Parts: sequence; C-alpha cells; structure tokens
Amino acid sequence: MRKNFSCRNPSTFLLILMLLSISHLVFSSAKVYAATGFYRCNEKGDYNLRAVIQDNNIDPTTPVGRILTTVEMEGGSWDFTCDYQSNAYNFARTMYIATGEGTWANYWSGDNTVCLIPGLSGIGIRFYASDGNAKVCNSGIPLYPYDNGYIVKFDSGTVLSGTANYTPFAELIRIGDINGGDHILPTMPLRSKLRTSPTLYSFKYGIFNLVFTNPSLEARLCTMAQFNKTIDFGDNIDKGDDVISKPFDVWLTDCSGNALTEYKNSAKLSFTSLPDRISTDGTRLFNCDDDDCADGAYITFTDIEGDNVNLKGGYRLNAQTTNSIPNQLSFSSNLHTENTSGGKIDTSITLVLEYL
Repeated sequence: MRKNFSCRNPSTFLLILMLLSISHLVFSSAKVYAATGFYRCNEKGDYNLRAVIQDNNIDPTTPVGRILTTVEMEGGSWDFTCDYQSNAYNFARTMYIATGEGTWANYWSGDNTVCLIPGLSGIGIRFYASDGNAKVCNSGIPLYPYDNGYIVKFDSGTVLSGTANYTPFAELIRIGDINGGDHILPTMPLRSKLRTSPTLYSFKYGIFNLVFTNPSLEARLCTMAQFNKTIDFGDNIDKGDDVISKPFDVWLTDCSGNALTEYKNSAKLSFTSLPDRISTDGTRLFNCDDDDCADGAYITFTDIEGDNVNLKGGYRLNAQTTNSIPNQLSFSSNLHTENTSGGKIDTSITLVLEYL
C-alpha cells in the first residue's frame, strides 16, 4: 500500500552550475633598491622592462608542456643606459628570475626551465637568454664568466649603453588544469647583475620589474553557459518504489564544429556539494538533514543514454553520443523516496568544468 505524505515546504532540488576560477594574486611593482653606492643601469630611464603577450586568447585544451603563447619585448627591443658615476665595467647579461627580493623562482616539476607564476595555476613561464637557450629557474646567480642563461649581456669594456632585441623573450606554458575565464599575469621582478671592475669579480645587484602591458589572458575556447536552476519535484510525493525524474540540460557555447569536438574531448564535469552530501561511491546526492527534511530521500543522476553519472569520478563531455544537439548535454535528476519519511526535499550540487 502506498502512503501519501505532504511536504511542509515545496519539494525542490536546487542545481547550481558554477565555473570555478582561481583568485588571482596581482603583485605590485617590486621595490627598487635605492641604497647609497648601489649601481644601476636602466631601460629608457626606467627600471621597468615592458613585455607584450602575443596572443591573449589561450587554448586551455593545449597539451600539458606545450606553448600557450609567446612574450616579446615591447617595441621589439630594450635600450639600456648605465650611470657613468657607477663606473660600470660589464653590465652582465642580467637577470635571474625571482618571485621577490632575493628569492629565486621555483620551477615546474615537469621542466626546470618553466618557472611557476605567483597567483596562477596551470600556467608557467619560460624565459630565454640572448643566446637562444632557455633559462633554468631556481638556479642561483652564476659567477662570471660562467654566467650562461642571462637575458642581456654587454660583453667587454666600460659600457654605458646597449640594446637587447632577440626573440622570443619568453613563452607561456601549460603546466596543469586551466579553468575557463580570465587569468591575470602579475608584475614579476628580474634581478640584474652589474660588474663594477675590469680586474676584480666585483658585482652589484638590483631589480627590474617585468611588467606585462596586456596581462589578461582569456581561456575561452568553448565554455559552459552559466545558470542557476531549480528543479521542483512537487508538493505531494508518494512514498514508494517509483522514482520521480526531472530533466535538465547543460549548454556549451562559443564554439562549434572541430573546436567543439576538441573541447568535448578535453574537458569533463566534476561535482561538489556543500555541505558534502555526495555518497562515498558517487552514486547518490543525499537530502538535507534538518528536522523538517524528508529523511532517507536521495537523488541520482543519469545522462541522455540512461547511464548513471558518478558524482565522484566526473563526467566526460564527450560521453553523450546520441544527443542530436552537439552543444547540449542532457541529464535527468531522479528522486528516490522508497525509504523516506514525510518532510521537505532541499539539497544542491555544483557542476565544475575541468580541463583534462
């Protein structure tokens, strides 16, 4: 015998779709040393080195370890002038890569020439020296003349000026998952090395600020249309073995054709719930547990082909092969009440886009 019960509140399952983004930490310009007797060379009267990102629209499905885009010197060259009073001898090639004053940049575990960028996840940077070789991160300050890997060098004699004009200056590399949306490159300090004597290994050090004049990267090759969706299962629900199913769709936007196919092959949906109401095996989303909640009720998910969605393992975007609409993903939320007691149905889940 089936028993009817009435909910004191509308029986709803709230589905929230959210694209997670990293909270970008944007660093202000690094402090410039101004101590008495500190020797400096500057670039056009400034201690900022300006660089231009060649393509701000990056493809987040780029294979790990491959180039996202290149970085070049603004205007194609940097022109340096050294203070005559510094009695500069050899403004050596500059600049080991630092994340702060006196701190070497850490490198990505997959390649020690790819430096980690403070505040960013999934994107690293590889710097090149004027000899065309990639600069190793976290390698300290090499001693002259074994100082390979510097970015700019004036080779000999008393040097008051010089130009750096090689390409590429740097590359941005994919090193992990890149979430869709905007990513901001921070100002990065580059430590410089100035030789002050033609006969002695006497050096002074300073900091240039590497400023990206167009620092915003956009990872927008396809994305999901964001929405907040409430699924209402009704006010009067029969307790029993029947499952109440309600459909919902997720839409992919901003691409079509081969780009859409590539996107679907390279991304998946993950699922989270706060508080954590997903079962340990990923098969169920549990109901709320307040005093007025329907105890024992839970929700499962299936796709358009009837396959169960594992909320712990994620759902590949290319899993649906029978959907006639290429940029649509279709699902059902299935309310199970066979072991429940009277009360409200109130729970939620968040869908998160991940690149593989």
